[in-house]
Amino acid sequence: MIVGRVARGLGELLITAGLVVLLFLVYQLWITDMFAARTQDRLHHQLDQAWGHPPPRQPGVERARPAPALPPVYLGDGLAILRVPRFGLDYSPVIVQGVSAANLRRGPGHIPGTALPGQLGNFVVSGHRTTYGKPFSRLDELKVGDPLVVEVRDRYYTYRVTGSEVVTPNRLDVTYPVPGRPGVVPTRDLITLTTCHPKFSASHRLIVYGELADTTEKSAGLPPVLKGA
Repeated sequence: MIVGRVARGLGELLITAGLVVLLFLVYQLWITDMFAARTQDRLHHQLDQAWGHPPPRQPGVERARPAPALPPVYLGDGLAILRVPRFGLDYSPVIVQGVSAANLRRGPGHIPGTALPGQLGNFVVSGHRTTYGKPFSRLDELKVGDPLVVEVRDRYYTYRVTGSEVVTPNRLDVTYPVPGRPGVVPTRDLITLTTCHPKFSASHRLIVYGELADTTEKSAGLPPVLKGA
């Protein structure tokens, strides 16, 4: 009798534990995607409204390198739109400012303090690979030469993938102005995309590097790499 009760109790506990794990997986793999999709819709709408107005004039001395036409962006707000032809026409996540847990639930996040799109230095963006819309789930499919288009208010910046590597989470040097070279003054406009590796694990980071290859004013239409996507 006692053995039977223990067996039944153990069985009920295992069933309950299994249901809890199943519900957790449903939440992680589907519910968070629904949350992210709604958030991304709002971010796209907010950018459409913000970009519908001309950017404020920047008084001061003329610059040899024009600064990106980006208004001040608060943490969690939309900064730019990322388009990757290899991922299809529908791929266009809004990049938000900041990489806190709350920010990354909204979309891929720009690391504050790194360069802005089209700016000299390293524009670094991190994103989820398996949850919250999994914007970087296919990052491992990118190949050298693939275009990465970053859309801002008045232009498109087309970067080209230059390489990738898998590193440990403590490799912060990938976010430096010149990745892997602390203290070196940047001379190129770079982009670095980071995500967890492998999928469903945070033991390592997958890093994709790119360099600015072309800038297209919106008044000139879509950049060539998007016309053929």
